[in-house]
Amino acid sequence: MAIKKKSVYRASVYLRLSKEDGDVVTGSKIESDSISNQKSLILEYLKSRPEIQIVSIREDDGYTGTDFNRPAFQAMLEDVKKGVIDCIIVKDLSRFGRNYIEVGRYLEKLFPMLGVRFIAVNDNYDSLDADTAHDIVMPFKNLINDSYCRDLSVKIRSHLEIKRKKGEFIGAFACYGYLKDPDNHNQLVVDTYAGQVVQDIFRMKINGMSQYRIADALNQQGILSPMEYKKSLGSRFETSFKVNTQAAWTAKAVTRILTNEVYVGVLTQGKQTTPNHKVKVRQPVNEKDWIRVENAHQPLIHRVLFDIVQNLMSRDTRTSPNEKQVFPLSGLVFCGDCGQPLVRKASRYQKKKVPTGETESYGYFVCNGWCKGSGCSWHRISEKDLLKAVLESLNLHIRTVLDMQAALKAIEDAPSQQLMIQKYQERLDRKREDLTRAESLKIGIYEDLKDGLLDKEEYRKLKAEFDRRISDAEAAITELQNQIIDLTANHSERYTWMEYFKEFGQLKELTRWAAAIAINRVLVYENGQIKITFNFEADLNQMQELLEAMKQREEAI
Repeated sequence: MAIKKKSVYRASVYLRLSKEDGDVVTGSKIESDSISNQKSLILEYLKSRPEIQIVSIREDDGYTGTDFNRPAFQAMLEDVKKGVIDCIIVKDLSRFGRNYIEVGRYLEKLFPMLGVRFIAVNDNYDSLDADTAHDIVMPFKNLINDSYCRDLSVKIRSHLEIKRKKGEFIGAFACYGYLKDPDNHNQLVVDTYAGQVVQDIFRMKINGMSQYRIADALNQQGILSPMEYKKSLGSRFETSFKVNTQAAWTAKAVTRILTNEVYVGVLTQGKQTTPNHKVKVRQPVNEKDWIRVENAHQPLIHRVLFDIVQNLMSRDTRTSPNEKQVFPLSGLVFCGDCGQPLVRKASRYQKKKVPTGETESYGYFVCNGWCKGSGCSWHRISEKDLLKAVLESLNLHIRTVLDMQAALKAIEDAPSQQLMIQKYQERLDRKREDLTRAESLKIGIYEDLKDGLLDKEEYRKLKAEFDRRISDAEAAITELQNQIIDLTANHSERYTWMEYFKEFGQLKELTRWAAAIAINRVLVYENGQIKITFNFEADLNQMQELLEAMKQREEAI
């Protein structure tokens, strides 16, 4: 569509520069694409075009050419719609945009329809004088600009992928508790102040406080929320979730901290991506494709405490309205028969021989399954009796752990370590033989099916059985391989959890801290029997197995 020539044009000079466009200092371009360079070139060009009057100069500094939702660009379009301007001037087509389809839509349809004259100085294009040759060449130039942006996007994605796999941090802002290393922005370093707050949050959770209570405590202490703390450090951090003038701590913010593996030194990146360089809407990535790097930076929380917190958060550890902390065994007591949690209840009764009517509270536990009418029995047990039994068992377990301290020295002894590795290797070889045998039998029944020795129903049942054997063997092989790796690792680090048991000593009363760290489950059966499973039992069993192997070797010698 030809544009009618006018004696005077009201023009907008449009300038754009993105971070990836670079400059002559990189050595990749002969001519600079800087904003000032673009402006100077266009103003020099307009000296010989007196009919063009500059109405506005629009600048988008730091915006990609594939996205047309740029503030200055949109303001310029509003001027076009209002009739304020009827001419747009750019240095070249790449400054206008790098999306082949969108640029073509503006140049070939929208601008001619609105009577807007478009000039690209370096491309020697003026829609007022456009001829057939330009109509053919311009789409190719737009396609080249689009391809440049696509190739650049592929290179940047590949570069960022390499950085993620190397454990380098590529986020815009370090998470709460860490800062970017001033000498290397791809490395996280501990923020002393915020790091202590993170450690306090984990400590409060293990001690029985809910996320809501923790958030309230932090707000009452005047501790800045993560967003406000970032701002206090000078970061230009903004979020659309902020509703108040000053963001406060919330239960959601506390939960994000308690569940973030970054605090144990694990850097997980690549959780979101965009389909391509033209679509900017971020989409979630399948968890198996996340890039997870261990020991990427200094941890703030020991893995032992982190795992305990994850376990506690999966259980019901609510407090009553009048209490700030949970009962010492909250979320740890279960019915040994139906598996449901035991519910703590309290009854009040009047003290004997007290005329004032003063009352005392009596606590007890009952099966939640019985309360819900699932058919389980009463399972009632006194809170006092339960605490006493658990305290005695825990003190006995602590003594057992402390008595095995000498095993740590033995584990670090090379011959002993090799002895254990040899035992696990023998088990690994047997499991591999089981796997090979099951795979061979699976192939055999297929041959029998083809030969007519088995019907389809018999084949289906046998195949399901051999698939189960293969799956079990593969899982066992993986576990044994991991155990061998653990044996060759630094055992002093592996058994640091024992230091917490040293701190406990012999407990006079059961505390939430000791119960949460040491106990996995307390099972109460209908006959009154109590069974306790402790954390780290697998490590203790391995230590016991090592001691027995050492004893057998000494007897053989």
